[in-house]
Amino acid sequence: MKISSGIFTKKFLGIALILLVGVSQTLAQSSAESLPSEFEVISVDTNLVTLNVSVTDRKNRHVAGLKAENFQLTDAGKPVAPAFFDEQGPESIVFLVDISSSMKGQKWQNLRAGMKHFLMKGRDGSDYTLIAFNQQASLIVAHVDAERLWQSFDSLQPNGETALYDALMLGLESLDRASRRHKALVLLSDGEDNCSHAGLSQVEQEVLARRATIYPVGILIDDRLSPYQPNGRKLLNELAAGTGGVVFFPAPDQVPRVLELVRTDISNQYSFGYYPADKAAGWRQVHVTLAPALKDVRLRYQEQYVMAGDRLAKAPENQD
Repeated sequence: MKISSGIFTKKFLGIALILLVGVSQTLAQSSAESLPSEFEVISVDTNLVTLNVSVTDRKNRHVAGLKAENFQLTDAGKPVAPAFFDEQGPESIVFLVDISSSMKGQKWQNLRAGMKHFLMKGRDGSDYTLIAFNQQASLIVAHVDAERLWQSFDSLQPNGETALYDALMLGLESLDRASRRHKALVLLSDGEDNCSHAGLSQVEQEVLARRATIYPVGILIDDRLSPYQPNGRKLLNELAAGTGGVVFFPAPDQVPRVLELVRTDISNQYSFGYYPADKAAGWRQVHVTLAPALKDVRLRYQEQYVMAGDRLAKAPENQD
């Protein structure tokens, strides 16, 4: 009887595969049995919480030289011990830059000067993301060094409307992919939203779902005139207050100085990472104090965050 070479080959491969699986299982079992007991189980806790804390005195000067033991942290009312602590690490910074028509002229030149100085003074190893927005928000570059970000920024040309909320949503998504412990979002705009698809309520919920400091810079028309209505100012203030950042409303010629203040604040943050005792999904409160207590010292940090699994839950009202 004639046997086709194709059928023979299939049968041979099938037998070989069975033998290989058996050998692999035997080797795996013997290898596992030969390992010391401390290597038998590897568990990974994915509930690491990162927290950036700014410490300033009554003259708004940063307090340097503090150690991990100077801080006491509670999460949902339970004490937590830092898994890591540093004050000199590199940063991941997301820039949201308004390129609507109203940013043209001297205002844009001042912003260019401020951005260039900011990037020149950045820490080694830091990475930057640039999102530009007019009538739509666009990711220009992500997680690049200072030189690459400057090249991308310098090619932008202002034109169009202002999709501020869409830019914030895209910026918050970008923060999720940032790799550094020190995370910050810097918003640079001279006007309120007028054409976003996202709504204000979406932005407010998503802001507190990320653990990163936000620095809104609302550029004025000049020293006296503001393009921001009360609701617009309220949003920018909430972005800063809810995340431990600072809000600024500078005149156009003050933008370089304000960006220097932002850079200084980011680089002087203390960064913590810890595993909360309670890992249930939902919103929780964080409280940080200094021990021993220092007089006339202010701590800024994100006091509320959401544990994964309940991200879009309504944030609880602040208890004053």
